[in-house]
Amino acid sequence: MMNKNFDLKSVFGDEIVDDFGELEEEMPDRNNGRKGAVQPIHADWTIVDAFNVINEHAPKSCLRNELFVKCAEAFSFLTEKTGLNPMQSIIVAMLLEEGTPMSTRQMGKVLGLSNLSMMTHHNDLEELFRMRWLQHRRRFDHGQSFEAYALAAGVTKATRENRPFEPEVLECENQQAFINKLAFHFNEGFDTNDDDFEDEIYWMQQLVEANKELPLCKVALEKVRKDTNLLMMMVADYYKYNGAPNEGLTPDEVKLAYPITGDYEACRMQSGIHPLFENNLVQHRCEGGMANTNAFVLTDYVKDELLKDVNVNSYADKRMPVLRGLKSHTDITPKKLFYNEEERSQVERLRSILSAEQLPIIQQRLEKKGMRTGVCVLMHGGPGTGKTATAYELARQTGRDIIQVQVTDFKDKYVGESEAKLKRIFTNYRKYCEKCETMPILLLNEGDAILSKRLENVEHGAEQMMNALQNILLEEMENLKGIMIVTTNLTVNLDKAFERRFIFKIKFEKPSTEVKAHIWQSMIDGLNDTDARELARMYDVSGGEIENIARKSTMEYILTGQEPDIEMLKNFTQQEKLEQQGHKVIGF
Repeated sequence: MMNKNFDLKSVFGDEIVDDFGELEEEMPDRNNGRKGAVQPIHADWTIVDAFNVINEHAPKSCLRNELFVKCAEAFSFLTEKTGLNPMQSIIVAMLLEEGTPMSTRQMGKVLGLSNLSMMTHHNDLEELFRMRWLQHRRRFDHGQSFEAYALAAGVTKATRENRPFEPEVLECENQQAFINKLAFHFNEGFDTNDDDFEDEIYWMQQLVEANKELPLCKVALEKVRKDTNLLMMMVADYYKYNGAPNEGLTPDEVKLAYPITGDYEACRMQSGIHPLFENNLVQHRCEGGMANTNAFVLTDYVKDELLKDVNVNSYADKRMPVLRGLKSHTDITPKKLFYNEEERSQVERLRSILSAEQLPIIQQRLEKKGMRTGVCVLMHGGPGTGKTATAYELARQTGRDIIQVQVTDFKDKYVGESEAKLKRIFTNYRKYCEKCETMPILLLNEGDAILSKRLENVEHGAEQMMNALQNILLEEMENLKGIMIVTTNLTVNLDKAFERRFIFKIKFEKPSTEVKAHIWQSMIDGLNDTDARELARMYDVSGGEIENIARKSTMEYILTGQEPDIEMLKNFTQQEKLEQQGHKVIGF
């Protein structure tokens, strides 16, 4: 009945093994389906299965010998798989089951033990801390504070994936590696969820302790040990935003470093009487010669002395830039599009070229021949003809993220800012391409203004700025190694220099009667062929306008319960076309 492939005495001790001999006779074989049988180790057991066995028997067991006998194989399995001894396995099993931090008193209640009895297992708790399976938590109950224990980040995931938990290696070979690790950890910014941020606090404490000989950590532990977390947050912020207008932490971010006394510490930072100020580690950010008491940055002493051997650009160059207008291809909703025959042919050809399989081969061949490898596409035509929708559908079908940019995203009223913003868009796009397995699409939507012919003999600042923007765009298109799609309603005034740089130029005509009928039926559920063809013949509308009519009919159904019929659709279509509405004569 019992699996004998492991040594019980080496795991549980002589006394429990001796007791097992008596209990084994009282517990029938599990195969007979009778309660209390010792559970055999199966080939398909997982770590979760073993913890489940413990949680079945541990509650109110008072840790009597029977528990260790009934769970013998589960304990042995976990010792082999995770290195935990039986008591450590019980603690981890309880925390996994509870899902929230627990105090020793709460653990004792589960096991049927007094708080003092649980304290006798302090060594096992400390060993779990040393192994970095556990973290400290401070909790409050009825106005009183008590210490609780939580599983370290990653334990639950490792258990779920049936693999041993392996703590992150925190020791760094030098200060550059330390700062890289710290900055990478906070690349996405600080999470304002207080409960989740406790994991970050514990992680920073462990990181500093593991590297206490490094200059920055040494100063932190010797001078401001209680404020180490905040100092590390500021170092990460400096590494990410050095010199940027938004460099520095806010009072709300300061509060995250102090789960209990956050408001008090934030006030001390604002007043400049915090230990970080007193030790010349932090100062208020200077703005126009004035101190901003709501923004806190590192002092020159920290930057120039403690971090003098650190390259703050090393991480900034490697991290994924934050791009406005970025949309993952997985978040794009599929949309059925209808084209005239010539449009359909060109879109299909472009889809094949942009496929993840074909584009790398095409670009390699072009590069060997000394040709430009970038793919610039112009989609032009009237409003609502499907230009933007086609760009998004191409991104979805080829598995490429898409970054949409509007002209208003980079046009600025201040001299030089528009040019800098446009350059930054392409710089960030290049960085994003370097980090992506699949090259994303840069979409310049409604680019009518910037594609117009360049002005000669300009005198006004606005005209000079527009010419400068056009020159930047021309240069970026010339050197582009990625994919750029530009949509525009007008091409009459298109500058010849832009025309040459677009390798594909797809004109989107208004849909034919047949295509309009298909669009009507795709947008309006239950619309028959006859009514769809009648609407297509009667009204000169685009796909975008038909979608508006479909949306309006959906709203009408929600309000009144009336399904759209042909008369309702005709009425909505007439309302959609402003130029078809009559004009009242004003006067007497």
